Parts: sequence; C-alpha cells; structure tokens
Amino acid sequence: MTPQGLQLLYLPPFSIIARFFVTAVFFAFIGSTYLTYQAVKGELLLPPAVHLFTLGFMAMTMIGALFQMLPVVAGVTLERPLELAFAVHVSSLGGVLLLVLGFITGGKASALTGLLLLLASFGGTAAYMLYKLLKAENLRDAPRGFIFALTAFLLGLLTGSSALLTLAGFLKLDYARLFDAHVGFMLWGWTALLVASVSFQVIEMFFVTPPYPRYLTRYLPPAVLALTVLRALIPFVLWDLLLSALFVAYAAVTAHRLSLRRRRVPDPLVYLWYYAVFFLAVSALLYPFKERLFAWFLLSFGLFVLSVISSMMMRIVAFLVWMHLTSQGVPNAPTMFKVIEPSDAWTLFSVHTALIASLVLLVEGFPLFTALFLSAETFLLCCFVLKGVLTYARLRRA
Repeated sequence: MTPQGLQLLYLPPFSIIARFFVTAVFFAFIGSTYLTYQAVKGELLLPPAVHLFTLGFMAMTMIGALFQMLPVVAGVTLERPLELAFAVHVSSLGGVLLLVLGFITGGKASALTGLLLLLASFGGTAAYMLYKLLKAENLRDAPRGFIFALTAFLLGLLTGSSALLTLAGFLKLDYARLFDAHVGFMLWGWTALLVASVSFQVIEMFFVTPPYPRYLTRYLPPAVLALTVLRALIPFVLWDLLLSALFVAYAAVTAHRLSLRRRRVPDPLVYLWYYAVFFLAVSALLYPFKERLFAWFLLSFGLFVLSVISSMMMRIVAFLVWMHLTSQGVPNAPTMFKVIEPSDAWTLFSVHTALIASLVLLVEGFPLFTALFLSAETFLLCCFVLKGVLTYARLRRA
C-alpha cells in the first residue's frame, strides 16, 4: 500500500539519506561530548557547540531529508542525485569541521575556509532545490512550505556569513543586527518552518491523524518568512510577538491533531512529538524576551529540535528500510517495527525524559548531569540509526 501523497516511482537510493542521517547523529554525539568536556572544565564556549548542532546535526538532517522528500512528496526530479549528494555531503562535512575548528582555536583561515565550503554545499544545494520547486506545478502544502523554508535558509546563510566576516574584520557592518537576523532566519524561518512543513505530510501519514486545517498549511509558511524578513529590515518587537503567536498556534494545533490519532496504542515517538511542540511553544514565548533570556531560549529551542528529529529520524529510517527492501523484492523483508523495535524507541524516549528532568539540576548550577544525559541520548540515536542502515545493507546483499 502506498501512503497517500507519496510518489514512490521517484524514490531515491537509500544511500543518500543514510549518509546524511548517519553523519548528523555523529555530529550530535560529538557536540554533546564537547559540552560534557566543557561542563567538566567549568567552561562554556557556545559557538562551537551551537554550530555542531545547528549545522552538523540539524542542517545535515534536513538537507538529507529534502533529498528524499522532494522527489517523493513534490515529484521534483534532482538530476544525478547520487553524485550531487556525495559532493554536498563531503563538502558540508569538511565545512562544519573547519568552521568549528576555527571557533575553538580562533583561526580565521580555518573558519573562513569552512564558511566557503558551507556556502558552496548547503547554499548551492538549497538554491538548486528552491529553483526546482519553483518550476514544479500543483505542489501540495508540504513542498510549498519547503519553498519558504529554503528561502529563509539562504537568507540565514547570507546574514551568518556577513556576521562572521564582520567579526573577522573583513566587513564593517552592524554585527549585532546581522547576528539577530541570522538567528531569526535560521531558527524560525528555516528550522521551525521546515519542521512544520514536513509535519503537514508526516503527522497524518505516520500517526493516522486528521489533516491540518487548510488555513494553517496555506498561510503559516509565507507569514513566517515575511516576519523574519521584516524583523531583519525593520527591527520591531511586534514582529517577534507575531512570530511567537504563529508558532504557539502551530504547536497547539499539532498537539490537538496528535490527540485525535486513530492508532491509540502507546507510542514513544508520538510522545516525543508532544515534547517537541511543548518546547517549541516555550521557545516562542521566550523569544520576545531573548535579550535577557537568550540562553534559556536556545536551550528550549534545542530540546524542540532534538525531540522532533529523534522522533522523525527513528520513524523515517525504519520506514525507508522497509520500503526499499520491499520494492527490491527482498524475501521476508522486516516490517518497520522490526527494523527499529518499539523497545528501542522506548529506551530513547526514557533517556530523553531523563534529559528534560535533569534541567532541574542545570538550574541549580550542575550542568554536567544534563550534558551526560544529552551524550547518552545522542549515542543511542547513533546506535539506532546505524542499526537501521546496517539492516538494509545486510539484507540487500543477502
């Protein structure tokens, strides 16, 4: 049975999404290990850890997912996808490592080389995907949202690179304003909006829920992009308040849709989505006060991203392994729940819950426990994603 809205004739090779997802979870583990090291030393150097998560984990996951979703959800054909994915993967991998190394050591050459690689890989790919989407006809709500998210991603790369060049002394621009615009584009216009757009497709498909209301799927993406552009051009607290209201509304609608799912069995991946929309709403409420509460805003937004990517990655990897093996006629291909078993999902959910509970200790001034639970969760995510990828490799060769 083909899930509604998917064009499986255009299903790209599994190796494409596998390389991005495996790299992403390893970057998450490296970032959490680095935070643990800093907690032991009693230090906090945010830029390396933030970019390991935002570029290494988040962007790598999202670009990999778009390689999968554009052909299947939007019917958009990417020419020579294997060669393109290989080039993007290798250059973005090197770019993230060099940029983070530059942040740690203060080396301008390393940071600028990493920036150039990321602009070529992520920026070039985002522009190419945006071009293909703009040429496509009769797009559904999810890929239509991708257009606005990719536009915000390109603007985020532009403002982020300008801020870095200003910090390095190559440009004489307003660094604080560029940084604020960069955060708005990357977190709200790219990350949160892309998650919302993907959810318009996968929430109903994977969790058997009623569809999202049309007013939300049609108007949320252009409204978010417009507000992120407005706040970059004309800083005004009203834009932040409107962004906050939009994402609180989206979080409430998503939670309500999940509560109406027809498959009523307990599912830890659904509960991870509940965590995700809760922390998204908290982040949105904190955002207008980011000047005073920026660290808490980043922490809450990070928990939103970790919750939603953990849930989607576990389900998508299992679904794609089953789908590819079945379409290739592999006898006795495992079902989704055999590729990554429910006990694996419950283990990840339990550690994630412990991570959230450890925030009490973080407030009391004990960050090491939170960092250790984060390391444990990202290690488990590495193990479960690798389990799915290796299951596919083993059975395909059998």
